[in-house]
Amino acid sequence: MRSLAAVACLLVASFPVLAQGSGAPAGPDWCGVSAGMHIGGGWGSSTWTDANFGDVGSHSASGALGGLQVGFDSQAGDWVWGARADLSLAGIGGSHQDAVFTFGPAPQTDRGKIDLFGTITARLGHAWGPALVSVRAGAVWAHARYSLEGYYAPGLEFSATGTTRWGWTAGLGLEYGLAGPWAAFLEYDYLALGTKRVDMSCTTASACALPGNGPVPLDVRENFNVVKVGIGYRF
Repeated sequence: MRSLAAVACLLVASFPVLAQGSGAPAGPDWCGVSAGMHIGGGWGSSTWTDANFGDVGSHSASGALGGLQVGFDSQAGDWVWGARADLSLAGIGGSHQDAVFTFGPAPQTDRGKIDLFGTITARLGHAWGPALVSVRAGAVWAHARYSLEGYYAPGLEFSATGTTRWGWTAGLGLEYGLAGPWAAFLEYDYLALGTKRVDMSCTTASACALPGNGPVPLDVRENFNVVKVGIGYRF
């Protein structure tokens, strides 16, 4: 990978017009492979629609995240472009009281959580001395778990499912070169997961699985905002 990065940088540098800088103070060489880690938080909305009974409510979701990233960049003068893949463990979740099923022995709670997600993005940036400002866009996938609780008994989880969701992402970032090959960054990303049909299977309540009772079909619409701070090492 290091050899590939060196070849790409040499190819870009062979175009003197493109490689001419803007006269800003010398900054780090952003060209090459980088890897590092990040932490942060996310927040957003989750809207649930029962395929048979309509709107059953919505809630705000929030939580922390942390993970790893790896990327590759090329540079021509002050312009930098490349690609990056991120993987984050997360606890971005929330719940609401179901707006339809309010007549059972206990209130029903609809709960959802994103516990793992990743992004693959391309970016374009401009460097000013040791600082690099960039925009990025690409694809996002997320693993989500949804559950229904209560209704038959307080706190009882009687239906649940796990699923993988796909969508698009776009964001802005500020990266700052530190000593040697190290750099720190601050980044905002919008994760658009859209709407997905999920089938909630019965888990612990036998009454949920009476003859003729199939999985509960729900359409869950979710979009999130994510802020990350991190550090990376350029090879």
